Amino acid sequence: MAVAAFVELLLPRLLAVSIQGSLLVALVWALCRALPRLPAATRCWLWWLVALQLLVGLLWSNPVALPLLPAVEQVVASEAAVRVPLDTQGAAVFAPVEHDPLQTAAASTAPAWSWTFAFALIWLLGVFALVARSLHGLAASRRLVAASVPCDDAGLLQALALAADAHGLRKSPEVRVSDAIASPQLIGPWRPVLLLPGNHARVLRADELDMALTHELVHLQRRDLWLGLLPALAQHLFWFHPLAHLATREYGLAREAACDAAVLAGHAHGAREYGALLLRLGIAPRPDAGLASASPDYTFLKRRLTMLQTTRPLSRAVALSTTLLVAAVGVMPYRITNAATPPPPPAPVTPPAPQTPPAPPAPPAPVTPAMPTAPAMPAMPDMPDAPPPPPAPPAPDADAPRGHVHTVRTRNAGADGTPIRGTFTLADTPGAESYVLLDDSHSIALSSSDELRQARAAQDGTTPMLWLRRGDTRYIVRDADTIARFRAAFDDVVRLGEQQGALGARQGSLGGEQGTLGARQGEVGGRIARFALEAMGGGDDAARDAALAALQAESQRLGAQMNTLARQQSLLAGEQGALARQQTAAQARAARQARSIVDEVIANGRAQRL
Repeated sequence: MAVAAFVELLLPRLLAVSIQGSLLVALVWALCRALPRLPAATRCWLWWLVALQLLVGLLWSNPVALPLLPAVEQVVASEAAVRVPLDTQGAAVFAPVEHDPLQTAAASTAPAWSWTFAFALIWLLGVFALVARSLHGLAASRRLVAASVPCDDAGLLQALALAADAHGLRKSPEVRVSDAIASPQLIGPWRPVLLLPGNHARVLRADELDMALTHELVHLQRRDLWLGLLPALAQHLFWFHPLAHLATREYGLAREAACDAAVLAGHAHGAREYGALLLRLGIAPRPDAGLASASPDYTFLKRRLTMLQTTRPLSRAVALSTTLLVAAVGVMPYRITNAATPPPPPAPVTPPAPQTPPAPPAPPAPVTPAMPTAPAMPAMPDMPDAPPPPPAPPAPDADAPRGHVHTVRTRNAGADGTPIRGTFTLADTPGAESYVLLDDSHSIALSSSDELRQARAAQDGTTPMLWLRRGDTRYIVRDADTIARFRAAFDDVVRLGEQQGALGARQGSLGGEQGTLGARQGEVGGRIARFALEAMGGGDDAARDAALAALQAESQRLGAQMNTLARQQSLLAGEQGALARQQTAAQARAARQARSIVDEVIANGRAQRL
């Protein structure tokens, strides 16, 4: 179960981080191409931030949501998709599922091998291979240091100590001499050791040796041995990503170029002399646990020589602002989501048109003079009734078809009418297997309602019992260890169900508030219509106009409150959907583990056949 959860969490994060890392690599590469005079130290930090983004994205559990996708139409969830919490009378609680749980249990007969597990295994093998190679390189570096001898050149050691003090180092590194290397190397990061070639006095002139040693001291001053661990770690974890290897290589090149620029800035020697030194050092393999003055290949050496020609780098303000921009925009992990669904605006209240007064009846022929009949008064329109409150949700159907989750009152679940508390997934169509765990603290069932009653009838008192059906054969398990393992397999299902119950309660509370506001809106709309009719009758009534304005303001306020509640309901619906997907995955994992436990107890004879 833990391995499955790890695989389900790992692969989506690796994919998401790889995509965002590719975008960040493209951004940094474009900046370096667009700004050729960008200082090498700034380039080094930019490529280091790429490695930081890969690690942060892999470890960050809650990426920042970017609502870039179009909003989806809000759908009202049916009764079958709502998690119902336990009530005070012991009502059973059922987890929402998208498929029949009995089919899920039957599908668990397939082998545990899957493509996702295969990809995760390949990833782990690749990581282990790179770690083994790095450990082998570290051991080789340690052996190289152990085989070297201390440097006995007092003048060189004194000059190195003065140079280390000038670079702000608390002490100079230990200097040793080795015949196995051809260029100076800095081995670290713990207790760094500066290795010199055994023939350095003959191969390098005094000024060249001074520049080479200064290059290594700049590495210590910049803490490159420690900072380089992060890109190396990102390269190990994302060994399958070619752009991760590109970013690590570009970081190493920019790091060397930054030290080269520092050497030229602090010495009277020009780029020509330093370039001649790089050519003299030539090509040498780089130690896995350190840095070398030589270049690892000819392309690397050529690019270092090319960077020496940048004599006028950009200002520090531009370099710093570029680094901060990439750090603020690119390092934080993101995920693209749908935009929030805007709530529909409240329907405007349109006052009904006044009824046309009926035509006056024709007066009868007068026998004697009489007063003319007055015309009838126009009939006042009927006041609109307040909208009825929202109907109560229908009672759950105990005979719901397979694939739907429903709530059954627990007093009907037991053969003796005793309520049962627990988490049940019921389907009346029989499947290949059924499980019923009866326990006073919390019962669990993946069965039909009739099988739940059969299990209650077979229980001996209140002792916990696991009732099983495989095909047409039924078993009983009373072993405490097996029951505990079976219950633990459904821990995630129970936990997610409790979260869904709490979320459903919040949705119900918001629905009640919406119903109250809707009734108030209907009442205010009716009063607005009445005042509008009176205003159409003519006359100037200041009190009536003031009351009408107050009612219109209240209608707008109620509309704003309804919009706020609708947005909250939309967010809760999104959370409920996410929990439902997690619940579906948890149900599948629990069914697989339950089947494994059942196979074991039937094979070892702990299951008693009925």
